[in-house]
Amino acid sequence: MWKKDEGQPGKPTTASAPSGAPSRTNAAGSARATIGPSISIRGDVTGSEDLLIQGQVDGSVTLELHEVTVGGEGRVKAGITGRVIAVEGSVEGDLIAQEQIVLRATAHVLGDLRTPRLVLEDGATFRGLVDMSAAQKNDEAANSASEAAIEIKGGKAPTTRKAMADTPKRAAI
Repeated sequence: MWKKDEGQPGKPTTASAPSGAPSRTNAAGSARATIGPSISIRGDVTGSEDLLIQGQVDGSVTLELHEVTVGGEGRVKAGITGRVIAVEGSVEGDLIAQEQIVLRATAHVLGDLRTPRLVLEDGATFRGLVDMSAAQKNDEAANSASEAAIEIKGGKAPTTRKAMADTPKRAAI
């Protein structure tokens, strides 16, 4: 039977690596950066290491290849882009993750989620849209393939979706 790890009191829980994956550190091998509870940032946050937000951020957070965790005391009014995003605190903004978004039981999110994998723990609150489609590059490839030329016996067909939509429909008998 599965039992939730309670962790140590007073210490924030963090998103773990996807099951089967090794734990990850940044290129320097050091621990992730932390925005402490008394810190407030207005503007864009970028970098090349994992980030724990316990304070307040207004703007944007872009760490495309890294993990972003909004801790229990974290208050973010920003879009967040990362490899893995875990939320324990409050976020107003869209979340875009390459691998996974985890909304912990204490999470409050107002914004859209775009990720291939999503975990919602019991108790998490969320208001927005969820897009779990393939990565943007895969979406563009699919759209290009669907707009390819179509051949019909006895004539030519429109070559794009727009042209097909503008062409009158004929019933086949």
